[in-house]
Parts: sequence; structure tokens; C-alpha cells
Amino acid sequence: MERQKCSIKALSFACVLSSLLLFEGCTSKRPPTGIRFPITHGFHAQIPGEHHRILIWGDPLLTKTTEEWLRSHHDSHVLVPSQNPHQALGREALLALAGDLRADFVLLLEREELKTGALIESPCDAGFNLSVTVRGLLPGNGETVFRGSAYYPHCVERTHEIVKNLTCQALATAWGFRPSGQLEIPSSLACTAGQITPASIR
Repeated sequence: MERQKCSIKALSFACVLSSLLLFEGCTSKRPPTGIRFPITHGFHAQIPGEHHRILIWGDPLLTKTTEEWLRSHHDSHVLVPSQNPHQALGREALLALAGDLRADFVLLLEREELKTGALIESPCDAGFNLSVTVRGLLPGNGETVFRGSAYYPHCVERTHEIVKNLTCQALATAWGFRPSGQLEIPSSLACTAGQITPASIR
């Protein structure tokens, strides 16, 4: 009889332990090994509204992605100059161009490609430490009123898709559609995010 009671107790303990382990496995889902999400930083003291004219300036891929992102967020007054936006242009000349075009904001797009400096890997063998920064300037005085940057913590391939994803994450952070930091948000969602009101300025 005593042996039967011990067996029942042992069986009950095993069941409880199994349930706890199963519950723990269900509640602490993590992304599969190898999936690393971008890290972003940004702020906004002032961002464009639907009626503002925005001059965008950067290399063709960043410019095209940004133009699509802005138009999908109802910013229809997007100005892309006829001259090659990839050419070097000093800050004063860019602000003067914005004044000539009667732009309310200048959206400066920058991409950096390094072989070192990634948080997880350095140096980058076949890959690159890529980052994209978007900066909103006021044409009158050149003040930076919003900014967003995005990069992966590891070395990545230099593909159009990755550059596009980083651009979307940087824009979403600058506009306040996502907070700074590393979030489990696929980059593709940042390209469509923002159909709701941006987060309030903190």
C-alpha cells in the first residue's frame, strides 16, 4: 500500500513538471536561431504633414524607397530634383535648392557601408556592416528636426532588399511609428507601417 502511494506521488509530480515545462515552452517563444532584427535609433521634434512639400536627396535606391514610403503614408508633395540626387552637394547648396523649390522639409538620405564595426562580427568577411540614416532638415536654418537610423547587429549582404528594409526601418523610427531599439518586427512590415497616428513625442 505504501509503495502504491509513493508511485502515485511520483506520477503526479512528473505530470506537474511536464505541464510546467510545456507551459514555459509555449509562453517564451523566441525567433528561430539565426534571425536577427534591425536596431534603430531616432527622434522627432517636428515631422511633415500631408500638406508639406518634402525634398528628398540621396542615392537612387534610397530615394526610390523613400518616395514610395512617403506616398504610401499620404505625403503626396514629394519633390525629387531632376538632377542626379546621388551627386555630391554641399549642405548650403542643398538648402538653397530646397528654397528654390519651396520645400518645407529636406529629407537627407545617407547609406554607410563598412567592413568593420558590426556589433556581432568584425571584420566582415564577405559581408558588410550596413547602416541607413534619414535626416529631416528645415530649409531656412538647416536645423535637424527628425532623424532615424537602422542597421543590423551582424554583417549582411549588400543587396537592394536589405538596403530597402533598413531604409523603411529608419523612416518608421523617425516618424514615430516604431520606437528605437531592436524589436521583433520584420523589416517588410516597416515599409507598410504607419497607417495609424504616429506615437506621441516623448
